[in-house]
Amino acid sequence: MSLGFLKLNPAFQLNIIFFVTLSFIVIWFYEKIPKAINFFVIYISIALFQLFLSKTSENKIISFIKDFGLPVFSVLVAFETVCELIPYLNPKDIDELLLKIDYLIFGFYPYVYFENFASAALTEFMQISYCFYYFLPFVLGIYLIKRENKVEFYRALFLILLCYYLSYIGYILFPALGPRYSIPHFFQSNLQGLFLAESINNFLNSLEGIKRDAFPSGHVAVSLTVLLLMLKYNKTLFSISLIPVVSLTISTIYCRYHYFVDVVAGVFLTVVTLFFGNLYYNFWLKKIKEK
Repeated sequence: MSLGFLKLNPAFQLNIIFFVTLSFIVIWFYEKIPKAINFFVIYISIALFQLFLSKTSENKIISFIKDFGLPVFSVLVAFETVCELIPYLNPKDIDELLLKIDYLIFGFYPYVYFENFASAALTEFMQISYCFYYFLPFVLGIYLIKRENKVEFYRALFLILLCYYLSYIGYILFPALGPRYSIPHFFQSNLQGLFLAESINNFLNSLEGIKRDAFPSGHVAVSLTVLLLMLKYNKTLFSISLIPVVSLTISTIYCRYHYFVDVVAGVFLTVVTLFFGNLYYNFWLKKIKEK
């Protein structure tokens, strides 16, 4: 790895490394993946574009693309393509194993048990809570940008990207559909909300489709990562976001998106992300200051 590459911000390093790694995975499984060349071109293009942006002089447009545009685009592309590749990379789903682990822990299936407490109002609240995941990173990012603290903004960006990408690696290693697809016959009824729940559920299903993205829970991991970063940077933001994140975590099981063990894995992923991510970012800062 060249010295010039190591001088890049860790968030940019991570994006390049992750997509180059995906391109090598595609090459390795080339004969098993239909239209593998398309995936390869997408991954290499994002890596090269990230490298290009990293070397480009700053202006408002470049800064926006670098700080928000490309990271969001990268996460979305990685999610969609990785989930599309999983059946070719690792076709053995582990839903049955995750069901057994949940049953060993509780003696029942928590997503099925929640039917005893289900109501239209609660379902509405839980489904809306589940959607906070999509907004939390932007709230933190905008706050840090307004503080004009690019060092900490890029730390947060690096940690959030790391959490996303580690969760995607988890999807490849441990493919699982989630309770709503693996055991639909266990549920006595569909969850009905008041006004928005059904529309949100249908929208998410059409947006994400049927994907093996249950283990670990990226919703929990990313949301907890952002929440703990809020605790570091702004306790008011943390206080405002605490209840939504707790509700979001419960909603992953209530709404049948995740197994309980997925949530536990998501919490563990948050710990791994913050510990090793901060360790590397602090190391990088120290090296940059020494030069």
